[in-house]
Amino acid sequence: MSTTASAEFVPALSVRWESKQRTTAELFRILKPGAELHIADWGSPTSLIMRALFVPIQLLDGFRKTQDNVAGTLLPLFEGAGFRDVAVRRTFRTMFGTLALIRAIKPAEPLVT
Repeated sequence: MSTTASAEFVPALSVRWESKQRTTAELFRILKPGAELHIADWGSPTSLIMRALFVPIQLLDGFRKTQDNVAGTLLPLFEGAGFRDVAVRRTFRTMFGTLALIRAIKPAEPLVT
């Protein structure tokens, strides 16, 4: 018996916090139980140099739209939507700041409260 995996790439534009909350809730709703979600996004700066390199991105996208990245509030965003084992798997130092690879898992079983 063979298994196949499928993946979709959904580009995300810089959006406000409320839109991010709706988007993560919708991602949680449509993913199958046990599915993994992988995201590449600007993460919390890993140094003062990375913070300084991110300023031009903020000037282009807007400080309000990118402040969540700098503050590191993306992980709690996915946890709040119901994902588990949310973690930054790896970061990269780029010429535009810190790029973070994030993984989140939709639980296979619903949480019992």
